[in-house]
Amino acid sequence: MISKVKKNGFIPSVLYNKILRLMPIVSVEAVIVMGNALLFLKRKNQPAKGQWWFPGGRIHKGESFEETLYREVKEETNLEISSCKFINVYSRVFSERHDITIAYICKCKEGTIKLDSEHSEYKLFRTMPTDLHPYLLETIRDSKWKKEL
Repeated sequence: MISKVKKNGFIPSVLYNKILRLMPIVSVEAVIVMGNALLFLKRKNQPAKGQWWFPGGRIHKGESFEETLYREVKEETNLEISSCKFINVYSRVFSERHDITIAYICKCKEGTIKLDSEHSEYKLFRTMPTDLHPYLLETIRDSKWKKEL
């Protein structure tokens, strides 16, 4: 199977989709506090396509949780994390895949948000929309983000 991994480190789509169907994927997620609001990105991809979500993504081989967190936030938002604190670990089962997500509450350095191709827009919410995914509501509750300000 290792011989099927492309030289650039990416697994061909057919093989990766099979992996997604068969086993959980480990990822990190950043609950970013900006002022007295939380940063959300609108997803272009599954799972949760078209929904508001937190920045984050898969852990690469050899990366620590925090290294992945810093990389993913930079890739998805162009922001640099200045501090982070562990929230919790979550098992999230979607129809497309199963994620094991390690969530952190974060603050970022001043900067301009520039989204990557995985997201269509961003928004800062002071009060949470009623249609947020239950997985996010659980993370927000566990983060105690208003106490972190």
